[in-house]
Amino acid sequence: MTVQRILIVSGTHGNEINPIWAVKQFNSEENSVKQGIEYEYIIGNPIAYEKGCRYIDADLNRSFNESKNYHQQNKSIYEITRANVLVDQFGVNGSDPCQIAIDLHTTTANMGTSIVMYGRRLKDFCLAALLQNKFGLPIYLHEKDEAQKGFLVEAWPCGLVIEIGSVAQNFYDPEIIKRFLIIMTSLREEIYKLKNNLIELPKELIVHVHQRSIDYPRDENGDIDGIIHPKRINQDWKIIKKGDPLFIDSKGIIHKYDGDELIWPVFIGEVAYKEKKIAMSYTKKEVIYSKNEWVQAFDSL
Repeated sequence: MTVQRILIVSGTHGNEINPIWAVKQFNSEENSVKQGIEYEYIIGNPIAYEKGCRYIDADLNRSFNESKNYHQQNKSIYEITRANVLVDQFGVNGSDPCQIAIDLHTTTANMGTSIVMYGRRLKDFCLAALLQNKFGLPIYLHEKDEAQKGFLVEAWPCGLVIEIGSVAQNFYDPEIIKRFLIIMTSLREEIYKLKNNLIELPKELIVHVHQRSIDYPRDENGDIDGIIHPKRINQDWKIIKKGDPLFIDSKGIIHKYDGDELIWPVFIGEVAYKEKKIAMSYTKKEVIYSKNEWVQAFDSL
């Protein structure tokens, strides 16, 4: 395994401030180089962080698009420029290359401490399996959604998002910070074990695979005309079956789930997703059996 440098990103969204504080504390307590691996800590969107907002012109975590035409057409957008800068410096072919990216986020939804994966990359499965086995963390596997792409970790050959909530935007929560510190410490240990062939994968991991996202009920003017039903609030990762309530509109009408398949919702009522017309996302559970190829894939880094 040739991993030498790991990129730890906080503040990809400027109003998610707990990861930034956690990284500051973690970096002051740990050497920048430990166990033969160097850790690079950056604030993803420093201008948005200074202003206390999610982004300046566009969502940075949707701005890592590989298309050259995309970047040329949108080069006046700050986050597009920032994404290019980060890849040019810390990408695998950059001036200060990192082989793995870990992107730290918080959410207003009741997601607990969770892992988000984008696609089915072998290296990502390996890291996610180790963390799930150690902490029992749920995994949200986001794939096949053309409306949601260009995520930061996709620009590196290996990368995970650590998502912790619920916590309000621009609010410090000591418990949330503590959880990030635990995860970052554990990542150091697991990557060291990977580097030295000391790990043993669990037999399997359980993932919640993205199916689709749904919007709030809306009126004839396109305005939101419904709120999350009381029985659905804070019920992320909890099963939904046909007939279960989802929303209640201004007339008191209950909007129910009418699908035949069992689904598990995530990011229920996430504040930042209202602009994306997402009230929650549906997932299906899938059991994935571990493979030795997951570990072997790190030899190519």
